[in-house]
Amino acid sequence: MSLHRIDPRFVLPHRVSRAVVLGGLEEWRAGLVSAGIEVSDGSGDGPPPDVVVTPARLVGEARYTKARSIILEGSRERSFRRGDYQARRLLLRPTRERPTLALPLDQPASVSYALERWSVVDRPWKTARMRAARVLLSRGLFPSWASPLVTVATQVAGPPTLVAAAADLGIPSDVSWFLTFGQGDALSRNAFQLFRAGSDQPEWVLKFARVAGNSKRFDNDERGLQVAHAAGDVIAAHAPRLVGRFDVDGVDASLEAAAAGRRLRDVLRTPGDRNVKLRLIERIAGWIVELGRRTETSPEAMGAERKRLQSDVVPRWSELGVHTELVDEVPPLAAVAQHNDLGTWNVVADDGDFVVVDWENVREAALPLWDLFYFLGDAFVLLDGSDAPEHAPEQLPERIVRLFAGGALSSPLLFSWVRRAAEAAAVPPEAVGTIATLCWLSHSLSAGAQNMDLAALTPRDPPRLHGLEGVARAWMANPALGPSWSVWRG
Repeated sequence: MSLHRIDPRFVLPHRVSRAVVLGGLEEWRAGLVSAGIEVSDGSGDGPPPDVVVTPARLVGEARYTKARSIILEGSRERSFRRGDYQARRLLLRPTRERPTLALPLDQPASVSYALERWSVVDRPWKTARMRAARVLLSRGLFPSWASPLVTVATQVAGPPTLVAAAADLGIPSDVSWFLTFGQGDALSRNAFQLFRAGSDQPEWVLKFARVAGNSKRFDNDERGLQVAHAAGDVIAAHAPRLVGRFDVDGVDASLEAAAAGRRLRDVLRTPGDRNVKLRLIERIAGWIVELGRRTETSPEAMGAERKRLQSDVVPRWSELGVHTELVDEVPPLAAVAQHNDLGTWNVVADDGDFVVVDWENVREAALPLWDLFYFLGDAFVLLDGSDAPEHAPEQLPERIVRLFAGGALSSPLLFSWVRRAAEAAAVPPEAVGTIATLCWLSHSLSAGAQNMDLAALTPRDPPRLHGLEGVARAWMANPALGPSWSVWRG
């Protein structure tokens, strides 16, 4: 978790290679070391550090170091009103240890947008609180209950380093912004949402890696967007447009046209008309079916994917009774492109429209139906309710299995879409269960592959479970599911 704790460093207007950490902020120390930054306690001689991280009580000691910048955990803007430093306050939500947002309180338009579009308002009282916060912040006031705060003071004012570096791609120097933090493992990417001066909606999204040397996800994301845009206007209209890529000291970044709106996951969790939500889900499902249709290639193109499933996926599940011939039971089918991570967290929705983001897991020639299973499994579980105790995140595998086995409110809707998609992809009914089984077996291993990259690039940050690891076991344990799954036929 230490890399998440140090994410506020990305708002600094200069690069950081040397840091001092005061007051026993051990997560900061560990995180900076994981990021390849030299860290000391400031007791030795030498040039001033690039940044000092300190609790509020040691602000005087921090200033004494003459660091280029100071990151202070707490609200102490007054301490910097005299002298060489210019300070701004960042509101971190929801916690300092693992924030999802950093909101610069001196930029009311971007902060108001973030509070409205990036807040989970699954209770009426949360809606009221969010509206009150927006009103107060628009007046330059700060609600005390909306902590925690970080104060960032710097001797040289300017935009964050990565934002300034995007000038070559057309980003003006006077953009406003807020910062979103990736909530997966330590390799998940952060992003600046960038607003043109005077605008109340973001125009660009600047994604960037937490650590240097992590270009793979950006390469794959670019390739995925190329696949989407090559599929024609119907598909491209719901995928971001890549503006360009760059890096700063080995930290990779990309700039995309922004997708304004709210994450579909938050939309489905917010109280509202079920039918309106259902229409949006079904519009996205139709687009997924069309993505498959417009990217069809020959069955022979799926050779590498069949080999991957045969050698890397199926053998890992022999203990569940998965037999080695499972892949061979899939008849020759047209290969299709898969987004391959099409959960509600990767869809941004606004007024009935949507954009599918983060294409770094794309597969260009793979089995049909997978994206539909994955998306509807997540979306219908949320549509059917996510607030009861039995709907805690750790219960996700059982909730998905219940949906596919016919025991959920939205099961008939799921089955209708499976029938429609199977017909569109010319998948024989007897092959659907096998394809679904391979889908969940593969996705249940994906976190393990991520954790191998995590161990290599950030050895001090522990692997993180993603919530879907248990679906394969639950799927194979249910007598109505597995390769013989047929209840969907109606």
